[in-house]
Amino acid sequence: MILSLTLNLLIAFIWILLQPAPSGGGFVIGFALGFALIALFKPVLKSDDYVRRAVAMIRFIGLFSREFVLSSWQLAYAALFRRADSLTPRIISYDTRGLTHFEALLLSHSISLTPGTTTIDIAPDLSNFTLHVLDCTSADAVCGGIDRTLKRGILAFTR
Repeated sequence: MILSLTLNLLIAFIWILLQPAPSGGGFVIGFALGFALIALFKPVLKSDDYVRRAVAMIRFIGLFSREFVLSSWQLAYAALFRRADSLTPRIISYDTRGLTHFEALLLSHSISLTPGTTTIDIAPDLSNFTLHVLDCTSADAVCGGIDRTLKRGILAFTR
């Protein structure tokens, strides 16, 4: 995987050197071109893992963006059109056993960045998070939603 990433960066750097005026956009184009070449020749370069993880990371970014927009919309709707006494804020526990330190940190930040839910405490042994949810009718539904979206997306590119 490190070899494939190094090769991808090398192709991007060579692409920049071939341009009349080096730029950040040129680097991105060179990186994308390098990735396409590595994906095309993955059986020869043995870069299956690199390609799989890179695609999974791009999917996670899209998935997180979608979750961010949807939760922002739900929060705006709740703030503008629902009465305050109709909301059911709760503090819930979310099980994170089996995650590495990096995965737990990334999941914690992803949860906190989506409006309406905040990580308020992380157990020292990373076994669970304590979350504040603005409108929670079912703790199991919230935890299941996090499992299906954010956690699954993170695990797709970290493992």
